[in-house]
Parts: sequence; C-alpha cells; structure tokens
Amino acid sequence: MDVLFYVLIVLAAVGLLIMAAVLVFKRDRGSESRQRSHRRDRNLVLREATRRLAQDPRDVSALKDLAQITFEDQNFSNSYKYFRSLVSLCGANPEIDEFEVNLRLGQSAFKLNKAEEAHKHLMVARTLRPDEFEVNFNLGLLEYVQKNHHKASEYFKIAHSQRSDDVATNRYLGHCLYGLHSFNEAIEVLQRVLDFEPEDKKVQFLLGKSYFALKQNDLALKIFTRLRTDPDIGAIAALHSGTLNTNAKKFDTAIEDFDIGLRHENITQPVFLELKYRLAEANLKAGNLSEAVRLWKEISTLHPNYKNVADKISQYQEVNTNRFLQTFLLGVSSDFVTLCRRIATRYYSNSNTKLINISLRKGEYADILANVRTPQWEDQVLFRFIRSQGAIGELLLRDMYVHAKDIHANRAVCVAAGTFSEQAQEFVEARMIDLVDKDNLIRMLKKL
Repeated sequence: MDVLFYVLIVLAAVGLLIMAAVLVFKRDRGSESRQRSHRRDRNLVLREATRRLAQDPRDVSALKDLAQITFEDQNFSNSYKYFRSLVSLCGANPEIDEFEVNLRLGQSAFKLNKAEEAHKHLMVARTLRPDEFEVNFNLGLLEYVQKNHHKASEYFKIAHSQRSDDVATNRYLGHCLYGLHSFNEAIEVLQRVLDFEPEDKKVQFLLGKSYFALKQNDLALKIFTRLRTDPDIGAIAALHSGTLNTNAKKFDTAIEDFDIGLRHENITQPVFLELKYRLAEANLKAGNLSEAVRLWKEISTLHPNYKNVADKISQYQEVNTNRFLQTFLLGVSSDFVTLCRRIATRYYSNSNTKLINISLRKGEYADILANVRTPQWEDQVLFRFIRSQGAIGELLLRDMYVHAKDIHANRAVCVAAGTFSEQAQEFVEARMIDLVDKDNLIRMLKKL
C-alpha cells in the first residue's frame, strides 16, 4: 500500500508539471501572438498615416500618429519634424494637446543637440504645466548637459519633490550638488540612488569623492578601495585610494593601489601618467629610490615635460648612486642622525670635537651642539643639517642664528642638500656661519 501511495503521488506531480508546462507554452504563444498583432497594427497605422499625410500635410491625426510612433522608436529626426508641424498648428486646432507636443518637440530637439530650441519648447510646456515631473526633469537634464549645475539643480529639486524615489533624478541631482560643492546634500541624494541601485559604481565613486571633499577620509578610502578592480572606473579609483594612503603615510598600501590601477586596460593617458607619477612618489617616500627613478624615466619617455619629472630625474639620479646621500635625504631618522654625527665630528680637520646635544625637528632637520677644540681656537658650534633639496632662505638661517645665541654657540654650520638663496648668503657674510650646499655636501660624503 505504501508503495502504491508513493507511485500515485509521483504520477500526480508529473501530471501537474505537464499541465504547468502546457499553460506556460500557451501563455508564451499568446504573448508572441499579441506582439505580432501589435506590430501588424502599428505598421498598419504607420502606412495609413504616411498615406494620409502625403495627401494632406496638415492632417493632424496623421501627424499625431507618426510623431508618437517615431518618438517611441527614438527616431528623433522624424519625431522632431512631425511635432514641429503639430506645434505650428496648435493655435488653429483645439484637438492638439499644446503641452504634449511642446514637451515632445523639446525632447526631440534636445536629442538632436538643438539646445536653444529644446529650451524654448520645454519652457512653453512648463508654462502650461509647471508642476509636471517630466518637463522639470528634462529642463534639468538640458541645463546639466550644458554644465549649468545651479539651474539644473533647481529643476531637479522640483522633479525630486514630485518623485522623490526616481533614480535618474536623484543621480543627476547628486552630480549637480557635488559640482556646486554642496557635499552633504550630495551624499544624502546619492545614498538614495544606492538604496535602489546598490551596484551603481559611478554613483559609489562620486559618493567617495563627496566624503573626501568633507575630509571624511576613512569612508572615502573604503569606497575607493572597493572600486579599484572595477573595469570601468578602477584606475581612477585606485588613483584616489593610493593618494589617500600616501597622505596617511601608508606607502606600501599606496604602492599596491597604484599598481592595481596601472594593471587596468584602456586607461586614459592622463590617468596612466598620474598613476605612474604618484607611484614613483610613494616609492621615493618608502625609500625605494631606484624604483622611483625608473618610473620617472618611463614617464619622461612618454611625456618629457610632465610635471617636474625632468627635475626629479636630475635631482635623484646622483642620489641613487650615493648611499650616504640617500641616507641624508631619505633614510630613517636614526640613520640620518648617525650620518650627521659623523659629518659633525669630521667637519673641522685636526680638531677634537665632542658632541653635547642632538635634536631632531619633525624629520626636516637635525641640530647638533658640539664643543670643538682646534690648534687655533676652542668654541661651541651649532651644526644644522637640513634634508630639503630646495633653496634655503634667510628666514631659516636667522632662526638658526637666534637659536645659536640662546645656547651660547658662537659659531654655526648649516649643511643642506639643496642651495642657499642670495639673501641667505648675504645674511651670513658678517656672521660666523658656514654654509655647506649640496655640491660641498657630496664632496664631504665621498670622503666618508
């Protein structure tokens, strides 16, 4: 009995499946039949309207049929022509919906890049029905395309008040608000878009840029990191995430970001070059000087005048071959201070130099106070070692001079990896301050 019972259940289930399949088949056949019937009816209307219009170019019924069909088919050159004829007949024929034909003519003109005419007819439609969603949305779209973000946002806000959940309205409104630097409002609107379309990568990217503009870097970085692998916007997202990690001194993570960005295909040249440039900067800050120089040379091959790449190559080419100069410019603080100690103890020949105090100022320069005894004199000397490769001005030397006076150092030595301005050189002329520029520093380092 049990076996018979299960057999009956199986047969019943099979029967139900067959009936369902037959019903689906009939429904699909019916749907296909209705579609064929609709196409036949539509083609019939099109032929009949074309025939009537050939006999009478002012046949309103024929114009309306042709305008509607061509607009639905997105054949905007023809819909523009038919709606334009209908607009010209509005005054004499009450059967024509003036709002409808002006709205559709405006949309058709917009699609044909006839912005001025599109604006004119959309405004006529808005005069007739100012609270109509479609006309406000299209006016917003027209202004948006012309980058008039302020006007566009006004229309999109009205459209938003009429349909707050319309995805396209929120998307364009978010773009406008971002363009107007209304970042908090932009975030609110863009979040609404993602509520309905959570996988919209371009909206996510703009949301990340809005967070970045508000200095909410953690939220921005989370979005950019997630988008690094996207085939469309992954390269630019990687550029942003790498920049944020560089700013946070997470150089290894930044290098990974830029590398991911460069692996994308079809990157525009500006993004490609900037990715390489920032990858070189991240490598430089991470102490990978040879890799940075290699990247700068690659950029120079592609674009010889890109930013300050030529200066960077000139500036760091020699550094790349000089271990001590690398340490002076790029080494960790402990190695930098050790090198400065060695230079200070050997600066004066035939001397006995005793180091008294060492201080490091924000990694930018080190001050060493020393007692120096030579056959001719004995004095306290303040050494200042500046890591910058730029031009050292009078202000920094004046600060060193005041500091030397405070600690009773009658002499001072300023060692820099760059040059000294004319004002700086004039400042030390009547004072017991030695200036050691990059060329002289290199000579000293070679002796080490």
